[in-house]
Amino acid sequence: MKTVLEIKNLTKRFEGLVAVKDVNITVKERQIHALIGPNGAGKTTTLSMINGTLEPTSGKILFGGQDITGMPAYKIAQKGLGRTFQNIKVFGSLTALENLMVGAMHNNNKGGVLRMLLCVKETNAMERTMREQALEVINEIGIYRLKDEYARNLPYGSQKVLELGRALMGKPKMILLDEPAAGLNTSERAEFVEILEKMYEKGIDLFLIEHNMDVVMNISHMITVLNFGQKIAEGTPSQIQSNPEVIRAYLGNRYKTIRKTEESRGNANAGR
Repeated sequence: MKTVLEIKNLTKRFEGLVAVKDVNITVKERQIHALIGPNGAGKTTTLSMINGTLEPTSGKILFGGQDITGMPAYKIAQKGLGRTFQNIKVFGSLTALENLMVGAMHNNNKGGVLRMLLCVKETNAMERTMREQALEVINEIGIYRLKDEYARNLPYGSQKVLELGRALMGKPKMILLDEPAAGLNTSERAEFVEILEKMYEKGIDLFLIEHNMDVVMNISHMITVLNFGQKIAEGTPSQIQSNPEVIRAYLGNRYKTIRKTEESRGNANAGR
């Protein structure tokens, strides 16, 4: 299986604090890979170094075999690596459709602002293209009915979906998702997971941080676990659920009890 994202000995220091230390992660093509761990484990810092919003202290990041370490975020986005954020970053004074069109700017605006002002016909053609693409994406993510609503007026769950749609406008090969299900209720989480699975089926690889274990365990192929900035485990969902160090550092004994109860029910049902 081909490697799409490779992180080698990645480290980030903030003065005296080591937020991430010598982390190695290999993400294979056509996989949903999750990054989990306690608060302060270094997950978002790792994601920010991958997409260029933070510069690593040391280490390397390869995307599609190309070294993107320390590259500006917009250049990394142009290479096909999108991102959503833990704290929603939509433009409240723009409509849902306009928010999506903003997401296509880095791919369509090759000549900068001056060229846009001077080449009116070219700019109008570009705007039509972005609008058509935005209409297609907003329909795919299921919020077409809200296309003319201002983003600030949208429900929280719809804003989450909108931010994902904006990432899709960059035509990414992979999307980095920082706690995509945070703050969503059970039904909203289920709807959001359906959208993620649809994106994956269309050929987009996913690398996500998530605290909702129902989401992580149901959609992930591989899981990496961080604690105090270091990798403590990596494996399939079943391997991670039964890993004593992960249970001790993050999942807790309560999760272990729940898992044993579920297994006992499964064995009892199998015997009927």
